[in-house]
Amino acid sequence: MKHDIILFIKSYKPDFKNVLNLLESIAKHNKDKIPVFLSVNDEDFLFFKKNISFNVNLLKDSDVVNCKIEDKWRYQQIVKSSVHKLNVCDAYLALDSDSEFITDFYKKDFLYKKGIPYTVMHESKGFQETMERINIDSNALFYKEATRATRILLSIKDTSKIWDYGPSPYLWSTFVWQEIENFLEGEGKTLERFLMEISNITSPSENVIYGEYLRVFKPMEIIAIGPLFKVYHYKKQYVLERKFHKLEKLKKVYLGLIFQSNWKKHFWHKFF
Repeated sequence: MKHDIILFIKSYKPDFKNVLNLLESIAKHNKDKIPVFLSVNDEDFLFFKKNISFNVNLLKDSDVVNCKIEDKWRYQQIVKSSVHKLNVCDAYLALDSDSEFITDFYKKDFLYKKGIPYTVMHESKGFQETMERINIDSNALFYKEATRATRILLSIKDTSKIWDYGPSPYLWSTFVWQEIENFLEGEGKTLERFLMEISNITSPSENVIYGEYLRVFKPMEIIAIGPLFKVYHYKKQYVLERKFHKLEKLKKVYLGLIFQSNWKKHFWHKFF
């Protein structure tokens, strides 16, 4: 059966506790019972199979794609970008383990109409302003650097604004990813090779590749929306904003929360 949308989680054993927390939040708030697919490193599959009690479709990463990249970050980028190979859905929400839903959600939050998911695409002015307040150069943000490099390698000549197609979780069409793969094959490249080419310039972003290809080549109608989750990228950001961001207020604006795991030591409820 091919679903109109699924929730797709990429994880591995060190993030097991975070995965349980995410799955618990999905079980609580997934009102339309959107199917959940969880892909884990092959060597962790038996551990997850033994210890996951939630209703999920558990996969080995090799069930999705045969990726030989050793770099963990780029490896998971390839896996998340290859869901179209499963042929199980038209669209998916790609979630990282450190995500958590905080309010009820429905298919209508993600789908404009059948076969057309919304596209997260915005100028991110509020986030840029916050970064400047904590002394991070908004002109050198990760997504901007990735966009500049991606445009060079996709031979995009226009002078469009640099759009933010995030943050995580990412809402993607499998059709668009298949089109991207077809385009790269026509250029004699794989997605893995394309990511490595971007790596020679800056850190690559699979989400920027998706967004820029969709914006320029328009294989699908674009209905733009803002971020789905509130993401705290830096501890300084959280410290600056926490007196304003009460959980009940955040629920009115966002479907979930992410505290980047490189500084978060506990689950989000410890912070409110």
